Amino acid sequence: MVTLKRQWIGIAIGLLALFVALGGPAQAVDTASSLSELITGKQVKDGSLQAKDLSKAARRSLQGQRGPAGPQGAPGAEGPAGPAGPAGPQGPAGSVDGSIAGGDLTGTYPNPDIGPHAVGIPELATIPAVRITGSATSVANDTITTVNWGSGQQYETVASMYDPAEGTKLVAPVSGLYLAAASLGFNGNATGVRSVAIATNGSNSNPACFDRRVTASATLATFVNATCVVRLNAGEFITATVTQTSGGALGFNGFESMSLTWMGSLS
Repeated sequence: MVTLKRQWIGIAIGLLALFVALGGPAQAVDTASSLSELITGKQVKDGSLQAKDLSKAARRSLQGQRGPAGPQGAPGAEGPAGPAGPAGPQGPAGSVDGSIAGGDLTGTYPNPDIGPHAVGIPELATIPAVRITGSATSVANDTITTVNWGSGQQYETVASMYDPAEGTKLVAPVSGLYLAAASLGFNGNATGVRSVAIATNGSNSNPACFDRRVTASATLATFVNATCVVRLNAGEFITATVTQTSGGALGFNGFESMSLTWMGSLS
């Protein structure tokens, strides 16, 4: 109760100061006297005054002094990452002109060259090549015969180079120079001659290369070989044609073969 009385005294003093400012010392004295006579501590009911009944100045006078700041607390846990912002506009393309080329290249951009010794086997693309062996062809006497190789291919790096169902053609998948080779071993017979030719696009009258054996063995196989470089466009082909003049049909001894290997481009 004593404290409350002090509060009212503080309020009265505040009002007194206001009246001093407005009406002078005489008015202030009269007001203070009137307040002390109108309101006494005994007339205020306990618990009837609340904070809203007090002026701001009175409320401030009731607050204690602010103590020193406490130590800073530990930092809290890191919050989740915010959403990514929208992508910015693409910048202008840079220029590499004049930049020094690296890796397998030499010189400067925009026109570097392949460096010396930079190209090896790993850098090369698949080389078109095919080789076939074995044939059951029977060669009639004194007759130009195109050899059918059946399904005897040993390797074929490009699937279009040989068709076993067709059986006679080795086809160039790309244009360029090719090494063509044919080796035919006729069964033993001492009579007549043996010949082999590599024809391009079925032209038996003008073969790319040709070989002939005028002597033959009566018991051993007689081999005839032809090898040459041919120029083929993509889709063109070669065949092996043979002749023999033993007086009857002759077959092969099982060691016959033919191949076509790309060597390079002409351009």
